[in-house]
Amino acid sequence: MRDARFRQYFWIFIVVLAVLLVKIRIGGSVPYPPSYDKLPGGGIRIHVNAKPVPTDSIGEAWNLEKHVQNGQVIYTANLYMSGREQLLFPGIGVKQRTPQGVLYDASGKIRFDGQDYEAVDLFVDRSGTAGYIDFAKVKTS
Repeated sequence: MRDARFRQYFWIFIVVLAVLLVKIRIGGSVPYPPSYDKLPGGGIRIHVNAKPVPTDSIGEAWNLEKHVQNGQVIYTANLYMSGREQLLFPGIGVKQRTPQGVLYDASGKIRFDGQDYEAVDLFVDRSGTAGYIDFAKVKTS
């Protein structure tokens, strides 16, 4: 009898954990950032800076991070909620190099207030300390 009850609670815990992981994996739903630019076609642009987000910060914060893996430099735009990293959007390939900086293809999905968006561009200025990430609305069928 005890073993049956333990197994029942164990499977309930596993199901709840799986639902939470799926919700996190698809991006959850976050409010629009306090500051963003509207783009044609309903997209949005969020400006990011390469400065750390304090662990005791409150609310939503975005930053730009540089990672070096196997001699390759990868930039990511990261979403923090209350000082904890929630989502990251990597630049996955160079689209264009300009004197102002580098424009990368970006990857990742997010839901702002119930509307699905996907990351399309990540721009990093020449100094590597600032830029922006562009999101396009995902068309629903």
